[in-house]
Amino acid sequence: ELRELNIIKKNVRASFNIDSSVENSNADLLSVSETSAHNPNFLDVGGERLNLKRKNGNSISTPCVKRVSTNLFHCALSPITSMKLDGLQAQIVPKVSDNGKKPDNGRKHMVKWIILIGKTEGRAVKHVCFEISSMENSDIKTDDYLNKDKSRQEATGKRSRSSLVLQPGKWRKSLHTWRRTLQTDAAPKVKVSSPRKRSTAEPLATTRISGRKSTYLNESINIVISYEKEVLKYCEQRRPLRFDTAYAAVKMLDTCKIGEGVYGEVFKYMPKSNPSTTVVLKVIPIEGDEMVNGEVQKTYEQILPEIIISQEMSNLRVNPKNSTNGYVNIYNVALVKGKYPQHLLKLWEDYDDKKESENDHPKMFAESQLFIVLELNFAGNDMSAFTFLNAEQSYHALQQVILTLAVGEEAFQFEHRDLHWGNILIEATDEKSIYYKFNGKEMSVATKGIRITIIDYTLSRVTVGDCCHYNDLSTDEELFTASGDYQYDIYRMMRDELNNDWSAYAPKTNVMWISYVAAKLIEGVNYKNPNSRTHRTYLSKLKAFKKIALTFNSAFECANSFN
Repeated sequence: ELRELNIIKKNVRASFNIDSSVENSNADLLSVSETSAHNPNFLDVGGERLNLKRKNGNSISTPCVKRVSTNLFHCALSPITSMKLDGLQAQIVPKVSDNGKKPDNGRKHMVKWIILIGKTEGRAVKHVCFEISSMENSDIKTDDYLNKDKSRQEATGKRSRSSLVLQPGKWRKSLHTWRRTLQTDAAPKVKVSSPRKRSTAEPLATTRISGRKSTYLNESINIVISYEKEVLKYCEQRRPLRFDTAYAAVKMLDTCKIGEGVYGEVFKYMPKSNPSTTVVLKVIPIEGDEMVNGEVQKTYEQILPEIIISQEMSNLRVNPKNSTNGYVNIYNVALVKGKYPQHLLKLWEDYDDKKESENDHPKMFAESQLFIVLELNFAGNDMSAFTFLNAEQSYHALQQVILTLAVGEEAFQFEHRDLHWGNILIEATDEKSIYYKFNGKEMSVATKGIRITIIDYTLSRVTVGDCCHYNDLSTDEELFTASGDYQYDIYRMMRDELNNDWSAYAPKTNVMWISYVAAKLIEGVNYKNPNSRTHRTYLSKLKAFKKIALTFNSAFECANSFN
């Protein structure tokens, strides 16, 4: 019976991903098998011949074995779209082996666990199976990384956690879900303890909230900052606005909810004052005591660096020295207060009826609740859901990614650190070329009919003025034990490159993600004309570039090789 339960999936539905703020829905597993490609020493940009000489040194390469196409989590409880555990009951039991015996926990073989999750009331009971394998049996790891992990374990005297097999793309919800399933004996809590509250003025240097840090490069600087006042300054406000007034129904046309995440809700609309523009509205509750979607709300201190990074990267489109339109355009940031507007509540319920929301109903928020609202440009679908015409189109999309990262490096010592295919948006464009500036020098790349936009700076590192903003992942072991895609090797490769010092500037991490994007374009994405001669020609170029990608030390170095 337990074996039968292991494959039961009820209320199956497809997850959604429409834009920058929606969790990734494409669960196709990546399979990478490199083949030899002719003439790996050149790439073309805008029809020009580009010499890319192979550099001395060993390339770090982590092959990904062929994986089955079975979608293990394509259901309402998909790790990609997470789940709420409030009001759920969970029972975890080991899967019985073929001979009727329970697995020996001392053995190194993979152990499958059946997690039976049922809601105490309301919606129908759902079943889902998580597959957890030991670190020693990770089939993605190379011998090099196995040896490094073993040395790290011996040095610390600790055994690594069991690895979690995640699917490609957005990983935060699935990781949150996994963590919470391990706490089945903990009762759901509605309130968080008061020590989470802090004074509005604290030293900025090396302040940590859930991994996010802001550190001055000059250690002698010790500035006391009011995070609330800084947030208001970036919002260009003196006080919070009324939520129902700032985003009244009469100001918003064709509004709909398009997605959600642990952070909050995502809506799309056209401003009545400018109906030709489509705006994505990302609503994030902050500074409250109520748990939201099973998580503690962000504080002024935690949200401030995210606002700064978003605005600085967006402003690169008008930077006279280093410019690009490749980072998501942010129209406005607002701090609002009060209950959710009634028309947004209705849209939330419509979404819930159609797709069964996994977030808490926003009617829970009181009059005193604060929200940060990000107004972003709608920039298309993410790469995982996009169908390219052929490899020529995807080849030029890769060049856009490289040049966009290179401009970020030059302007702000920018490292994205999480550039999976759910964080690259693609939309059609009539422009023939896209232009970039590096230290005042202009470069261009052919669009081939598409434009890319980079989003989500949760793990990003930037230097703005004398301050470095980054996310400290040095104690986040779960992420580094995850497997299931080349993407999860990249996190381990970054940790090794940085020596686990996440404040350090190492543009090589951007190159690692460029290598990942190239791999996805070779064997992960969809093509409309995969049998054409043009497709085969440019697919060979992608494979050739993938072979040498990790020999570069930065995206800027990679971009300079185009000349």
